[in-house]
Amino acid sequence: MDNMLRADALAAIYPHLADRVVVTIMGAVAAELYTLGHRPNFFYLEHAMGLASSMGLGIALAMPRHKVVVIDGDGSLLMNLGTLSTMARYRPGNLVHIVF
Repeated sequence: MDNMLRADALAAIYPHLADRVVVTIMGAVAAELYTLGHRPNFFYLEHAMGLASSMGLGIALAMPRHKVVVIDGDGSLLMNLGTLSTMARYRPGNLVHIVF
């Protein structure tokens, strides 16, 4: 079985991000997403490692009619593990959290 690279995974989901609010951390994830083509609905969270999930949760709760996708990295998520329990508590149906 071949391992899918992060860039390949982003390319696979990119067409589905057009009508969603997308929050991502800075770094390789943001660079690869930007390379695919920046869109005005993409928010690159700069200088806030670990907070993409919190920002995405806040947007999802404040804007329930909008679908929100958080694209996160494992190191970033480890810096803010408490957000997982908060996400589980509120469980917004309009939020998807992808962790590489």
